[in-house]
Amino acid sequence: MKSLLLLSSLVAVTYLSSFSAAAQSNALFSLQNLERERASLLATLTDANISMEVRQQKSNSIYRRMADIERMVLRDERIANSDKVLVQKAFANYDLTFLVHASAERKVQPLSQWMNTLGINAASIAQSKQGYR
Repeated sequence: MKSLLLLSSLVAVTYLSSFSAAAQSNALFSLQNLERERASLLATLTDANISMEVRQQKSNSIYRRMADIERMVLRDERIANSDKVLVQKAFANYDLTFLVHASAERKVQPLSQWMNTLGINAASIAQSKQGYR
């Protein structure tokens, strides 16, 4: 009986420690999700193969998800206290990482915020050439 109790407690401790380790190692999960959502938003906004109505519907749903994820990332102490390069770059480029919040602060659309932050304007687009690099 003692060996069965010892074995079950050992299994429980091992399970709980592996669960805790998985949660700690995945502290940047919400930041990675934010990066994926931002990529999805930019792909949707620049997709020439969809209509304006579909683009508007998709982008509105992505805006809502991004705003929620941005809030989660900003409030997560594990991310704020992390010394990972991904976190440092994310906060160094606040206007690009937190695109929905930055665009709301400046009262512009997220695509305009993204283009302005990268220095892309109508003149630079007109001067660009299509081709491979």
